[in-house]
Amino acid sequence: MMAEQSKQIATITAVTNTSLTAVLSDTIDTKAGDQIGKLGSYVTINAGDRTVIGTISSIRNHDISAVEEKISIRPTKKIMDIQLLGTLQDGKFIRGVSSFPVLGSAVSSAGLEDLDTIFKTYRAGNYSLGKLSLFDQERLFIEPNKFFAKHIALFGSTGSGKSCSTASILQKVEQLENTHVILLDLHGEYEPAFKDHGNVIKITELELPYWLMNFDELVETFVDESELTAHNQIMVMKEAVLDSKRGKNTTLKEFLTIDTPVYFDFLEVSARMRSLDTERTLGGKEGPFYGQFTRFLVRLESKIQDKRYEFLFKPKKYKSSDTFNDLLTKLFGLDTGKQITVLDLSRVPFDVINVLVSLLGRIIFDFNMWNSARQNFPVLIVFEEAHTYLSTTGKSNAARKTVERIAKEGRKYGVSCMIVSQRPSEISETITAQCNNFIAMRLLNPNDQSYVRKLVPDSLANLIDILPTLQQGEAFVIGDAVAIPARVLIDMPNPTPASGDIKFFNKWQKKEADTNVADVVSNWWKQIRT
Repeated sequence: MMAEQSKQIATITAVTNTSLTAVLSDTIDTKAGDQIGKLGSYVTINAGDRTVIGTISSIRNHDISAVEEKISIRPTKKIMDIQLLGTLQDGKFIRGVSSFPVLGSAVSSAGLEDLDTIFKTYRAGNYSLGKLSLFDQERLFIEPNKFFAKHIALFGSTGSGKSCSTASILQKVEQLENTHVILLDLHGEYEPAFKDHGNVIKITELELPYWLMNFDELVETFVDESELTAHNQIMVMKEAVLDSKRGKNTTLKEFLTIDTPVYFDFLEVSARMRSLDTERTLGGKEGPFYGQFTRFLVRLESKIQDKRYEFLFKPKKYKSSDTFNDLLTKLFGLDTGKQITVLDLSRVPFDVINVLVSLLGRIIFDFNMWNSARQNFPVLIVFEEAHTYLSTTGKSNAARKTVERIAKEGRKYGVSCMIVSQRPSEISETITAQCNNFIAMRLLNPNDQSYVRKLVPDSLANLIDILPTLQQGEAFVIGDAVAIPARVLIDMPNPTPASGDIKFFNKWQKKEADTNVADVVSNWWKQIRT
């Protein structure tokens, strides 16, 4: 437990513009059970008419060689580094430090009253992530408008509690009257967490018809840009798609562009390109595009006939531009009265995930861009397993480009994003650099730790060193929405997502159910996941 009153624990020996160095008092026992003088605990320093707040970022002996050789001629001094966080003035906490302590100033442990002043800064919003790890009698309240509007990044290694934390964050807003959240669930694990109050849709049942794709997404799906004839394929496909859109939507003809989301007939596009691919003149001479579209047509035919892509290329419900309204109503859950839509993408072929994420993200962004009531329709898009499709190294760029646009421009149109990933170092920096709130859970990979360290302000970079030591469900929260960077135990969601680890050893010890190979094969053939 924390001491109720502040207590002098050290004296300042060095001051920089972001940190302090202090000598710990000989009377302080860092082995005691309380948090005084412990790594990560908060301290206060008087600076004239205000009090500077900091956190202990490291503790060391000043003469390590003497300790190692067990020379005890004089007591070993303990040195601590203090990261500056903000200022208490006139009973209010202010981020940043404008008046610095002087050498020789006393460093005291933060008392209950000091902590209460700091952490009540955003208590009025009544949105809390969980309890502070070091002071479990205090909860971390955040400013929810800054949290949800300024993009969120949630990073953590496998097993750190990312899915439960994501569910916990969203469950706290799922019953608000005007919440609009769309979660892209790559593994089908969030249905249990939102089955009662959420709108859970399997993407194969929703249908996302091909005619919603913009031209870049069509090119990425059907054109191999390494082929010598790729330029001609793109040029002719563009003309064919635009002509089909104009023919099927005559009342909109003068407004249509190649990217307008209206119905067009892929059979017309295919027929025109097949005709040019086999065209010969009256004298039997090959036409200008003879043989140039053969591979394109093979790819087109293969995907259109593939059963896995039926939700995209063979829509049963959305077969005209007039059905676009119904699709958007269902996507945003406006017909159910449920505030959170979970899109289960677990049955989607891996090679189309990138284009599908791009399509969904762009539709949501464009919807609010054209929505005159966007100020009253803010939308949060949650990109789960973001490293899968937002990498800068993959062959497919559609999703990355779309999410980069949302990250850069989304706030103007009331569209925010939450990036959830176990490999932050693989995600485009253009996206993460726009995130103003970071929830960093346990990260073991040194590259990922370094990447997160680059994303936070230089003055807080040293605090990232604690990431490998965090327990499951614990996070370090930094950003505009928190009064000061804080280590927090995030509340468990209720109900939880289906993301728990299988207990291998327990299951190996005792058999609880038989595996029916015939059932497995049948599900495999019929593409049924349970």
